[in-house]
Amino acid sequence: MAEEITARLNAALAGRYVVERQVGRGGMATVFLATDVRHERRVAIKVLHPELAASMGSERFLREIRLAATLQHPHILGLYDSGDAGGLFFYVMPFVEGESLRDRLDREKQLSIDDALQIARESASALDYAHRQGVVHRDIKPENILLVDGHAIVADFGIARAVSVAGAEKLTETGMAVGTPTYMSPEQASGEQNIDGRSDTYALGCVLYEMLIGEPPFRGPNAMAILARHTLESVPSLQIVRNTVPDEVEDAVMRALAKAPADRFPTAGQLEKALLISSTTVSHRATERALRAQTATMRVKQRRLGVISAGVAFAVIAFGVFAFSRNRGTMLLSAGGRAPSHVAVLYFTDASADKSLGYLADGLTESLIAQLSRVEALDVRSAAASRAFRSDSITPDSVARALDVGTLVSGSVRPLPGDQLRVDMQMNDAGGATLGTKSVTVRRSGVLALRDSVARDVADLIRARIGKEVSLRSLQSGTSDPNAWILEQRAEQGRRRAQELARSGDTAAIRHEVATADSLARQAQSLDGAWGEPLALRGWLAYEQSRRFGVDGKRAAPFIALGL
Repeated sequence: MAEEITARLNAALAGRYVVERQVGRGGMATVFLATDVRHERRVAIKVLHPELAASMGSERFLREIRLAATLQHPHILGLYDSGDAGGLFFYVMPFVEGESLRDRLDREKQLSIDDALQIARESASALDYAHRQGVVHRDIKPENILLVDGHAIVADFGIARAVSVAGAEKLTETGMAVGTPTYMSPEQASGEQNIDGRSDTYALGCVLYEMLIGEPPFRGPNAMAILARHTLESVPSLQIVRNTVPDEVEDAVMRALAKAPADRFPTAGQLEKALLISSTTVSHRATERALRAQTATMRVKQRRLGVISAGVAFAVIAFGVFAFSRNRGTMLLSAGGRAPSHVAVLYFTDASADKSLGYLADGLTESLIAQLSRVEALDVRSAAASRAFRSDSITPDSVARALDVGTLVSGSVRPLPGDQLRVDMQMNDAGGATLGTKSVTVRRSGVLALRDSVARDVADLIRARIGKEVSLRSLQSGTSDPNAWILEQRAEQGRRRAQELARSGDTAAIRHEVATADSLARQAQSLDGAWGEPLALRGWLAYEQSRRFGVDGKRAAPFIALGL
């Protein structure tokens, strides 16, 4: 069958595309890898299943596809072309080198809270944009969320609508609803045609639930059973299964999964904002439940064991106090339950008098987190988690408790005479006790050597701490040009300032920071054209500028140059 369709496509699309082979098959279409002859690029051609194509009109389907092709957003996979190739309805999209969210979930089961929230936010951003253009996806599921360079890209936008609109009459006659039962909203499951963006929000809530828990909110032996559960049953609590899920995340998911559309977030953009939450946010309800359960268990044990148990407990406590006086650090880790291999790197401070080294302090911190995160022996908290604890007023033991880590790394950057820089590093345990210090000094021109030296010195401290080898590997993405690296860190600092200013609404200041950051990133790009970070940053800045201020003739150029 695949060979037959391949031959038919090659005959119908000769001179435009060369179809190579089938690479996938979904609920609505079969996917073929092909080459776009005119543009010399690899593409994916999706061909609707013949039985589905037979139920719809070509003209109407292609008109709806053209509407989907107008969508342009960083987290939406674009549409190049579409048509009718001898009765085969097809549409052409970029061929993405990466994996789908389904592939990752199949491999990892559950995602970290930070990763799940990022994927959900980026997908919600894509949905919000499409909804404002009048396009509802109708088939949000892990298979349609692609992961490219750590970011989410939503695919097949508008295809489900094109199918349902073009074949509305026959679909209604057969009672068929376009979508995937596991992620389908109650109103979509009932066959309603006039659904809106809140149906996509429901589906994304199902996807986020699965990313956090490891399975979707409702399962069943068949499609009808799953759809019935979506309509009738309450959504199980996330915190019962995973008590580290913050209260705000559970509330957002539950609201997205409300049975009635009116009870959900009015827009996907509001869901996106609701998910701007750190994974380190304390989950009070889950903690209270755990304490209640622990208290109930202790009461049962006390009733069973009586006075003898109390005597044994006293002996254990007495021994513990003795051990604590002999070895304070070991007792502290045992009592706190925080493993030394669980590490948080706090943002380094800028110790210069004029606070001109903030970009370098941040760059060293994030590079160190990236390198340590690749060490299998360590469980390192993300940069986003550390960013929430930049205040000097928060004590180390409070940070360790909030981040659930047994080792804290901190540092400072200061200038020295003779155009030199010095970085002082310190490692603390969960109680705030200092376990070791390191210092490194280099000339300003040696910032890349400084970055690598900081990583090695911290690795030495951690190795002594956990008693295991801490083998560092060089970062895959980087530059050998120190000036390019400095410019990129300064551009990144400007991007953060623009984000902070967004809360104040100071339009002029935001524009200035965005323009300055873009200029710095452009300079970094010119120094090292093979380095992808400046290009990615410029793309983000161009998108934010367009989103906040609109695009006029002058500002359209960066989008064209960046291929966005």
